[in-house]
Amino acid sequence: MHPYEPFVGVLLLPGHAAFARTAPVTLPDGQPVAQIRWPALSMTHRFDILDAFGDAELAVGLKGFWGRSYQITGLDGDVLLGLKPSWWFPIGRSVITLPGGQRLTTKGNWTGRRFKVRDGSGSPVARLATTNRAFSLRQDSVAFEMTAPVLSIVQAVGLAECVRVAVRAQQSSG
Repeated sequence: MHPYEPFVGVLLLPGHAAFARTAPVTLPDGQPVAQIRWPALSMTHRFDILDAFGDAELAVGLKGFWGRSYQITGLDGDVLLGLKPSWWFPIGRSVITLPGGQRLTTKGNWTGRRFKVRDGSGSPVARLATTNRAFSLRQDSVAFEMTAPVLSIVQAVGLAECVRVAVRAQQSSG
């Protein structure tokens, strides 16, 4: 399973635990496929996507100017995914741009981490849902299910983490 190839399946992304700088991304059977790393004391909302063992950086996620856009860039600087939240955030439609200009849209409850991703024809290709448990030390845990081979593991992890960053930014500004 290559992290840059189209992926169909479910990815589990635990939330950011207190004092932890990394979190594993796994398949439902527990197999690790990537890690998310958050820099210590960063005000830029940057995060890194690492390989399953945390040995190699695969991509970087950044919050754009004033939080109106988010992007995932590869090691060569190419944009792997762009996210532009809607003006009616957190419930409106947002636009995801992929390399080559392909556009996807989202609709659902972002603050509740429950939304669907649709392709240009309106067909569902993915969905994100919260997996938080009451009294858990990790909040913000999500499951991201890709039902069509549109996103790679790196893009899916990046999109899910961009959503979490966007929600946190929205909540802290309100």
